[in-house]
Amino acid sequence: MTIEERQKTIKSLMEEALNMAKSKGQDYSGNEDSLANFKSNADTLGMTKFQVWAVYFNKHVNAINNSIKTNPRSPTVYSEPIHGRIVDAIVYLTLLDCLLRESSNKDPEDNNL
Repeated sequence: MTIEERQKTIKSLMEEALNMAKSKGQDYSGNEDSLANFKSNADTLGMTKFQVWAVYFNKHVNAINNSIKTNPRSPTVYSEPIHGRIVDAIVYLTLLDCLLRESSNKDPEDNNL
């Protein structure tokens, strides 16, 4: 793959991630607080929003790793295309950054930190 092809691939992935974040984000968190899903589950489960994020993120990483372990020459996720898991992982990394940015502006007494 050339550098130009790589750049096109990355640009395409980022556009897909942006679209996925918008569409799935509304499903999970509604229109008010884009990070509400992490916070409400943190409250319900007695965890931090970062711990909830880690569980969600690791689900995608585990599926990718298992696909590589199971079929190292041509990784495949059976429930959905591996490409979708890659885009999901990108979205979750951006959500972690959002959680961190939000927390840097919060009161340290907030239980969801």
